[in-house]
Amino acid sequence: MLLGLVGGYFLNYFIIGTCETDMLRFVKVIHPMSYVYSILITIGFTIIVNIVTYFALKKIDMIESLKSIE
Repeated sequence: MLLGLVGGYFLNYFIIGTCETDMLRFVKVIHPMSYVYSILITIGFTIIVNIVTYFALKKIDMIESLKSIE
């Protein structure tokens, strides 16, 4: 997560700098709460995906799936 936050900061700085023209400027500041929101959203989606896949994998008989030719 820390690597992603640092990489995202520099990626944001690069993209915003690339999009700027002489007549249009963007603010290159990321507020600290944006980092908190991104961490919470990432953790939330990770938990949801893990719960869904856990129950989906629980229904599969692993012994029978190993015997399958496919």
